[in-house]
Amino acid sequence: MIPCVFCGASADSKEHVFAKRLFKRAAAARLPVVSGLYHETAGTKKRPSHFLDTFEVRCVCTACNTQWMNDLESWFESRLGCLIEPAWPKLAVALIDELKKEGPQLARWLLKTAITFNQACIKGAMRVEFPPQVAQSLKVGHLPSYCWVDLAYSKLSTVGGVISKGFRVIDGGKYNPNQIFSQGVGFRFAVQINHLLLRIARTPGVNVRYLTRQGELPMRLYPTPSPRIPEHFAYEDIMDFEHAVFLETGLSGQGAVP
Repeated sequence: MIPCVFCGASADSKEHVFAKRLFKRAAAARLPVVSGLYHETAGTKKRPSHFLDTFEVRCVCTACNTQWMNDLESWFESRLGCLIEPAWPKLAVALIDELKKEGPQLARWLLKTAITFNQACIKGAMRVEFPPQVAQSLKVGHLPSYCWVDLAYSKLSTVGGVISKGFRVIDGGKYNPNQIFSQGVGFRFAVQINHLLLRIARTPGVNVRYLTRQGELPMRLYPTPSPRIPEHFAYEDIMDFEHAVFLETGLSGQGAVP
């Protein structure tokens, strides 16, 4: 049997990458989904399309699926349920402001989702390899160092996810469109559910920068929340949200950690 990625027991349970309660809340259960993996030279390899309510993986055990993971999904719906509905709520700013106090829990949900989403991707050289200790520590609420979480608004309403271990980097003034951290310690995962955009990334020893066209900036929720919600935090869609991030290194030996 394949071991559970979160505890090592037999992976005897199917896990929805996005919980049923969430895609029902988002009115997206029968949304056609195509998952794939992007490589700079080979382009995108896509799997056959399927509906979101069949986007499952068998990489967890029944105990993890029905206990702490289920509790985490319940927490997400209770705190962010209004933000994933088809219509963006009028009280969105107040709801987002309240999330500042629960950044670690949101980071935990995102990392759990990134790990299961990654299991559904096509295997290959560009697939993210999460160390076993990262996934197993998540079960008891421990997050790896140097992780950070952003939130933003998408003008286009859709559902999607992107995961990669490559980053756009400016190193000592030189641009690299797809640099990978040594030993695979870095990754980025973004998810869009209707108008809500979320991202978790791990980037040790670098400065995180954002490219903007009209002054747009995401809201940082973890580890240190932004003091205020940016005036412009709207992006066209998840790809616009993802392409706005780049890393800066080689400034003074070690870069700052966000």
